[in-house]
Amino acid sequence: MFGDIKTNDKNWEIKKLGEVVQTQYGTSKKATSIVGKFPILRMNNITYSGEMDYKDLKYIELSDSEKEKFLLKKGELLFNRTNSKELVGKTGLFNLDIPMAFAGYLIRIKPSNLIHSKFLLFFMNSEFMKKLLYNKAKNIVGMANINAKELEDFSIILPPIELQNKFAERVEKIEKLKFFNNFIHKFFK
Repeated sequence: MFGDIKTNDKNWEIKKLGEVVQTQYGTSKKATSIVGKFPILRMNNITYSGEMDYKDLKYIELSDSEKEKFLLKKGELLFNRTNSKELVGKTGLFNLDIPMAFAGYLIRIKPSNLIHSKFLLFFMNSEFMKKLLYNKAKNIVGMANINAKELEDFSIILPPIELQNKFAERVEKIEKLKFFNNFIHKFFK
């Protein structure tokens, strides 16, 4: 559908990521295991394959101004900026209507109307992008890091939004089938 993203054999427009998204660091507030007002997503809540894992949550309290700044909205992505070199860059899509905050080792990515969040998710988790992130990550005190400015400097192919939307529709159909198959499998073990 999009061709080879490494060679851009379909000659899509190329933009810097920072031209099509906004980025923001998460909160550095201390989280606790005591169930509180807002769950906070941390690096362990994003799997290597880009899925969100909501099992091991911690909680924080936020002021009104912090709510505006640190609560995620459906369709935003989370980028793991600090981790082992292999795990820096794992990216997940927040797709819930439940208010959740995000921690300081994550960067929120807000897509503009030029890029579909599901297209961006698959691009960020592609083998091509993972290699670029691995090579760009700097080791600081035993942990690898990519900051928001470095993230925004990566180039991305930009197929027409209509094609990205078709891709997202196909992905959603596949996700529904997977969910249905998993659901049915539980009844016929």
